[in-house]
Amino acid sequence: MLRLPYTVYRMPYTEYPGPSSSMSSPPLFAADVMLGRTARWLRMLGFDTFYDNRAGDDALKKLCLEENRVLLTKDVALHKAMPAGGSRLVEAVYPRQQLEEIISVFHLEQFTLPPRCSLCNGELAAIEKELIRDLVPPYVFRTQSSFQRCQSCQKIYWQGTHLGKISKFFENIRKVSG
Repeated sequence: MLRLPYTVYRMPYTEYPGPSSSMSSPPLFAADVMLGRTARWLRMLGFDTFYDNRAGDDALKKLCLEENRVLLTKDVALHKAMPAGGSRLVEAVYPRQQLEEIISVFHLEQFTLPPRCSLCNGELAAIEKELIRDLVPPYVFRTQSSFQRCQSCQKIYWQGTHLGKISKFFENIRKVSG
């Protein structure tokens, strides 16, 4: 049987009105199960993004209402179940394009934020190099000078190529948007 790539259908929906281009603080987000990779990228760019692939639709709706978060979703029914302006139906298929869409719609290019933990969304704090000697690979310990630790899950981060690529990608979006 020949399998064709699935088709993306554009459906009418209520647009998130979008923040003004001069917001003082970025919006808080929650992402549904279909946007996991995009949620991690948003976190690495510093945007507070709730994501838990075990969270059901009702739990996401409740969280968004209680914490004033904008729900990012690919689910038309979930989007329609949210109050007007409380969600964004993400149209892009691939994570990179999803990120571009979200950055554009919410004018996120205006913010420069410290990264958040890609696993749990916790805040990162600098940690002395000697304290993590036995917690990172020897090569990383020798070649890196600064480290950060998640204040929630204790994961350790260092400046690697992945974060550099994402930062460069974000800078390119800023140039195009600016």
